[in-house]
Amino acid sequence: MLIQGGTYMPAVRLQQNIQPITVNSFYLDKDAVTEAEYLRFVQQQPRWQRSQTPAVFADSGYLSHWQNDTALADSGQAQQPVRRVSWFAARAYCQQQGGRLASLDEWEYAAVLWRQQQQLSDEDYAKLMFRWYSNPARTAPIVNNGPGVQALLGSLNEWVEDFQLLLSNGDDVDMLSGSCGDTARFMAEYDAAHYATFFRYQSRSNYLPQSTTSTLGFRCAYDVRSVK
Repeated sequence: MLIQGGTYMPAVRLQQNIQPITVNSFYLDKDAVTEAEYLRFVQQQPRWQRSQTPAVFADSGYLSHWQNDTALADSGQAQQPVRRVSWFAARAYCQQQGGRLASLDEWEYAAVLWRQQQQLSDEDYAKLMFRWYSNPARTAPIVNNGPGVQALLGSLNEWVEDFQLLLSNGDDVDMLSGSCGDTARFMAEYDAAHYATFFRYQSRSNYLPQSTTSTLGFRCAYDVRSVK
């Protein structure tokens, strides 16, 4: 799906002063990559099969919910978003498709557009996110109102290219890994909606590129010039 470029105001203070961020137009997969799609990938690329992938590229949880290297646990998984995939593996998948992982700014900008499409108020957005954070194993019910990108929020978190970010505030530098009190200074505003977004940044930055988890999937992005 084409995401028309524009600007958005980030919810997290990555620099001392908050400035609008300009995002160029790009394409983004309508849906997260499914288990079936990822299965086809590892069938074509055996080096990314569970038993063949070195620990430097994926931890021991990589595809651990599958029956074996080339079989899902059951047919009901096929159309579910793939999970337990590392950042390295997600990047490799997208590269084979002629794409890449979205940058954090691209993904967050698309999420802002998704919220507008869903007509979610700040309060409803915060409730959706905190409901998922409290029970991420459960896929929150999503109502899609239109033909655009689907279920960016409330279903799972997603890898982005620059998932680990250094935050700066004057002379202080911090990863998004401290306590809520320490890192709250990086929030652009102090309300539930901004905190819900901040928590997503913080959660992403807690991972290593080898990390796999049942709450993290991905979708691919594409430069406009690369799509004919």
